[in-house]
Amino acid sequence: MQLTSKQETTNNRITVIDAIRGITLIGICATHAFQHFGAFASNAQPPFPWIGTMDEITNWILQYLIMGKFFIIFSFLFGLSFFIQMDSASKKGIDFRRRFLWRLTLLFIIGLLHSAIFRNDILIIYAVLGVPLVLMYRWPSKWLLSIALFFMLGGAQLTYIGYKSVVPEIRQEQVETSVERRARWQEIFLNESFSSNVHHNTTEQLSFKFNFQFGEYGRGYMTMGFFILGLLVGRIRLFQNLDKYWDSLYRGAWIALGLVLLLYASKPFLPGGERLSLAAWLAIPVDSLINLLSAYLWVVLIIGLYKKSSVQKRLTKVVSYGRMGLTNYILQSVLGVFIFYGYGLALHQELGVFLSVVVCLSYTFLQIQISHYWLKKFRYGPVEWLWRSGTYLKWQPLKQ
Repeated sequence: MQLTSKQETTNNRITVIDAIRGITLIGICATHAFQHFGAFASNAQPPFPWIGTMDEITNWILQYLIMGKFFIIFSFLFGLSFFIQMDSASKKGIDFRRRFLWRLTLLFIIGLLHSAIFRNDILIIYAVLGVPLVLMYRWPSKWLLSIALFFMLGGAQLTYIGYKSVVPEIRQEQVETSVERRARWQEIFLNESFSSNVHHNTTEQLSFKFNFQFGEYGRGYMTMGFFILGLLVGRIRLFQNLDKYWDSLYRGAWIALGLVLLLYASKPFLPGGERLSLAAWLAIPVDSLINLLSAYLWVVLIIGLYKKSSVQKRLTKVVSYGRMGLTNYILQSVLGVFIFYGYGLALHQELGVFLSVVVCLSYTFLQIQISHYWLKKFRYGPVEWLWRSGTYLKWQPLKQ
């Protein structure tokens, strides 16, 4: 696409990818605001009746249009960025795999520090999953596509269910129910000190996170599938040749929309069952397909809008926000935790869904303005600069 080619020669970046990342970060912030950044949703009473109506509308929008969709795009973009970096180094005759493994080590450290404040941090999981992605870099595309589909459609969870049905479970006396555990955690989030929260996040929460990602819930395996999908899209150079692929993307969007509606219509007819049962597993590929196809629709919508010069101009600041994705992801959660947790402003019990999202979007707006101003003066966001300098073990130039 002529527009994309111009962008590449101007700043060596495909700016539509940054636009997608920026919009994705806004969606992720709204999702975290709904969950009060890990402190769980509250039963805050709306101060006015119309606020209660807005709570219901916002909840519907988040449930059906936002939640689960933007995390897929964020993971997809990680795999895509991985390919772009590896491919760029390859063109210079450099094998970047070892350097990228070191880069992942640094990301793990960043994620660990972030996890100490925000229990739902995903960076530490990205760092772990990035290691097999490096090993898969040169595997045939057919193999990778098969692996990606297996993971994205719940194959890992089905394998876990099969394993549990064959291997007898060692029954342990249940110390507390999930409801009791949630209440105990919320007591820490809302009433205990910053140091108590850091200790909790780096011990019990960290253990729970890895069990959630790689145990019976298997969310991390799905994320691996999205990484691989990003790698495969990078291989076909879709974003470098959007004119070539646009008609197919557009037709695919209509098919995806039809499938999403059919899948939503089929959900009431799915059999119920215990969590670790075949009947319950049937809901996993349905939900995964709904979220995956919805994420695809979002990406196509953003690409389609970005083709228009007027929209592209209006999204200039969002592009800057997306370029500083790592800095802004960390900052949005640190701000969110400070706003909702007990050792901060403690607004958890004061704000319902609508007002929580409004607060999130308000400081996101400020982040967007600051990001645009920052990148007029500097080449990278603060955390991106530190990560890049650590990657090469040398301070990188920061000022423009």
